[in-house]
Amino acid sequence: MISKSSAWLLATRPKTLPASIGPVLLGTSLASFEQIKTTLPIIILILINAVTLQIGTNLVNDYFDSVRGLDDHNRIGPDRALQMGWLTKEELKRGIIFVFTLAFVFGCFLMYIGGLPIVIIGLMSLLMAFMYTGGPLPLSYFGLGEVLAFIFFGPIPVWGTYFLITKDYDYFPAIVGCIPGLISLALMGINNLRDHLNDKEKGKKTLTTIFGTNFGRGLILFGAFFPNLLSVIFFLKFENYYFLTPILAFLAFSKIWLYVLKGKINSELNNSLAATGKFLFLTCLLNAIGFFSL
Repeated sequence: MISKSSAWLLATRPKTLPASIGPVLLGTSLASFEQIKTTLPIIILILINAVTLQIGTNLVNDYFDSVRGLDDHNRIGPDRALQMGWLTKEELKRGIIFVFTLAFVFGCFLMYIGGLPIVIIGLMSLLMAFMYTGGPLPLSYFGLGEVLAFIFFGPIPVWGTYFLITKDYDYFPAIVGCIPGLISLALMGINNLRDHLNDKEKGKKTLTTIFGTNFGRGLILFGAFFPNLLSVIFFLKFENYYFLTPILAFLAFSKIWLYVLKGKINSELNNSLAATGKFLFLTCLLNAIGFFSL
């Protein structure tokens, strides 16, 4: 039995948190240095809000997947806190309420600063963070996991970050946001590929259980590869060689993509999932360096 502090740390799924940090970094890089310097407290608030929302989503996922019987002894993914008995239902409920309360409080500051666009984004993000696996109609159980990952870890946080810093309605940050969005789609795809047999048995509908594992593998590779095309477009647009460095990152993780394409569907996909999280953050960082250098 592990300690309570270790149980809470594992329940937050720290390896997944770069998925919320990367888009904020990317959105920040699209603003000018002067704007960044004068809005640094706001950027810190955005980071805290993004991370707490993701932690809340992870805790809700831990709770409801266990209660609904998806997390059982047949699971090949990492152990979960409620499944393993590290945390009780009541403890996890209190943790969910606490984290979402924090996210709401920090979000209120951002909504006050950003006005109606951020009010809409903030409330939608909070609602989707819970409804992803919580409530009577968990969206990820109806084939929407990859779609939601793309939207809420891609265009929305990148555009929202940029808007809070600049108050500019430019649509270009939403296009840039497709980079982390697509890789987040790939992350969710790996998760659903790994769990497809258990999901199918328990009646959870994902794109992989609906369309098959070949489709699931192709979707993952699409999500991982297509951001390279966007980087090439940025290179051609801005004539800046920094935008070609994300392609090197993609090549550096080539073993992961080959395993996703041809490997067995087993616990090795846990390593692929963790590596893709690192790839997401690295890709955001390299593209951010490109925008910072303009």
